[in-house]
Amino acid sequence: MADALVLVNSTLVYLYGFFLNVSFTGGCKTKRERHIIGILCLSIWIAQVLSWKLFGFTFTWRIYPVISHIPLMLTLVFVLKKPFGISAASLLTAYFCCQIPRWVATIFFELFDTEIAYQASYSVAIIPIFFLLKKYFADAAHKAMSYSKTSLMLLGVLPLFYYLFDYITRIYTNILYDGIRMISEFLPASMALFYVVFVTAYHNEVQRRNKTELQNSMLAMQFEAAKNEMTTLMQMREQTAALRHDMRHHFMMINGYLDSCEYEKAALYINEAAHDIERITPKRYCENTAINLVLSSYNKKAENLGVALSIEADIPDNLPFSETALCTLISNGLENALNAAASLPDGKQKRVRVNCQTHKGNLLIYIKNPYQGEITFRDNLPASERPGHGFGVKSIKLIADMHGGLCSFDAKDNTFTLKVVLPVGSRK
Repeated sequence: MADALVLVNSTLVYLYGFFLNVSFTGGCKTKRERHIIGILCLSIWIAQVLSWKLFGFTFTWRIYPVISHIPLMLTLVFVLKKPFGISAASLLTAYFCCQIPRWVATIFFELFDTEIAYQASYSVAIIPIFFLLKKYFADAAHKAMSYSKTSLMLLGVLPLFYYLFDYITRIYTNILYDGIRMISEFLPASMALFYVVFVTAYHNEVQRRNKTELQNSMLAMQFEAAKNEMTTLMQMREQTAALRHDMRHHFMMINGYLDSCEYEKAALYINEAAHDIERITPKRYCENTAINLVLSSYNKKAENLGVALSIEADIPDNLPFSETALCTLISNGLENALNAAASLPDGKQKRVRVNCQTHKGNLLIYIKNPYQGEITFRDNLPASERPGHGFGVKSIKLIADMHGGLCSFDAKDNTFTLKVVLPVGSRK
């Protein structure tokens, strides 16, 4: 009876590990993949049975990796095109999970002290354990393995230790049962070490992810602010168009005052109209509406900050970039430059130079400004220790990368220079 149960459980644990392994790699997505896995499963089982008949259980368990694990790994990687790292970690994890029904059976063995109790409880326990793991653990394990190389390595280390430990101490030798203290303490020690490493790495991964999410949130806020600013600038343009339409009414009023010889009222009216026009009319630096509006807006900000802004722009109206991206890029560059120049002590030359032009199929943006103090760089980007700062330069790099361009930041002799190159013909 016990021998028959051993044969049944050998088949059950093979199917248990085989299909958990496949589930951990993401499962079979197509009918073709299911057919391949089914044929492979049957072929490996036949190879195991033949080995048991010809060479016995002991020899079969010792060559189990060769006739079972390696063929499954090769099929997953080269036939089903699963990533090697995920396939290896899945195999080790599935093998690790085989310990769970074994532990349940051990409890019943201790209670009844018979081999039949061990084998029977093993047969009963392994099936519900399989479905519980497949339903609640398989998808989570696959996503965790796929999240990053760090998580994949962490999830594979402990099962790898167990795999090596089990084969070395229980299958290839009897060291585990010889009572050698160092061997019996190895697995608990490796689990404790893994726990320490896992918690540390998990903390660093969470911190990195939180930092990335914060940066993405700040960049999203900057894009939204840029959209709002563009809306305001477009409203200014509409007001300018309306004012241009009303110019004939102004001329009629001025002509009326002049006909009535009310020269002082005519002069006063002209000054008021000129002030209104100057207040809402953006200066025209180039043909591109978006860049023109942004430059006009920051020219007014520069005047308010007491900074001389020198602008050279020669940009065509049509560019293969969104107005939001252009507004965000130039706004961040000018915002940083104006703030740096404005913070200089009195007596220093507060002058910012910006040059925008197209040249040989590229949009070139050049911003140069003075600064005081020290500028530190991290990953070739100016770093700011102030909370909520430093996202402007990251936004500039993000936009340049998105459009297949380049950006550089240079600080030398108290002069900061930003250069951006965007290929105009890179997008349709």
